[in-house]
Amino acid sequence: MTTPEPGWPEPAPAPHRPRRAIVAAAEVVVTAALVWLAFWLWSRGTVVGTPIPERPDLRFEEFDGPFVAGAVAAATLAGLVLVDAVRQVVLAVRTTPKAAVEVA
Repeated sequence: MTTPEPGWPEPAPAPHRPRRAIVAAAEVVVTAALVWLAFWLWSRGTVVGTPIPERPDLRFEEFDGPFVAGAVAAATLAGLVLVDAVRQVVLAVRTTPKAAVEVA
């Protein structure tokens, strides 16, 4: 095994990365678009059927599988993107912890 050369120190991580806020803003826009898509797909995938003349109190809904599955997938993806947007915001404003004060 070779030992690493003691020449270059490891670069210190930046305390915060403001560019992550731009990524978070873009992810919020994507989340809004995915939520809109989920509602649109759900409305296309559910059809209210005509009631039976003898039983007007019954209400039938028919579900079209691909549209409902697409709506669920879009809503799930929107949730994941929103969680990542929150993570990006936290990383954008996070600062490095201050050095611990030694107690004598």
